[in-house]
Amino acid sequence: MTLMVSEQGRGRAGLAVGAALVVAACAVPGGGVASAAPVAPSPQVAQAKAATVSPDRAAAAVSITEGEVGEVRPRGTITYPSVTSCLVVTVYLRDGGKVGGHASLFQVPGKYTSDEILPAIRRAVGHRPVKAVDVSGAVGAWNPSYFEKAIEHYTDGTPPEPTGDAKGIGDTVAKLLGQPRAKVTVQDVPDGDITR
Repeated sequence: MTLMVSEQGRGRAGLAVGAALVVAACAVPGGGVASAAPVAPSPQVAQAKAATVSPDRAAAAVSITEGEVGEVRPRGTITYPSVTSCLVVTVYLRDGGKVGGHASLFQVPGKYTSDEILPAIRRAVGHRPVKAVDVSGAVGAWNPSYFEKAIEHYTDGTPPEPTGDAKGIGDTVAKLLGQPRAKVTVQDVPDGDITR
């Protein structure tokens, strides 16, 4: 197994290698990936996943953990706690509000997978005008394809290794959010809480 890590992602190389090794260790004969039995979310969690926040009910401040999407009203604050191997996506609306999602490499039971985060953000944004999109976090631990097919969904082979491809991540986010590429910025940031 070969792992390519960009200079930006070198500080997270151990995490990226660990993620790749976990996936490789789970490989089953015939090229599949072993996984635990799916955890069915409770009806309340399933309903919460399907719901979007109406702009008039958005909070002034919200904490968005792994696998979640949320919204704040104009001049509100989003906190993404403990961002180590994750990427967070914040959509800045023209009215000053924000919609954000916390994409995790591996699914938290009952929460969105990495390939469900951007569609959920897009639904929450709806037809409202977008000013900018910020993608921040562990760029070096990610492959852009994780936004299109989550690691858990590779039952027919080993998922692609992390690339740290910031341009590719930006291209994929722009495409899946239906936004011009020029509005999307991608930045590798140190581990910890991210506030937007």
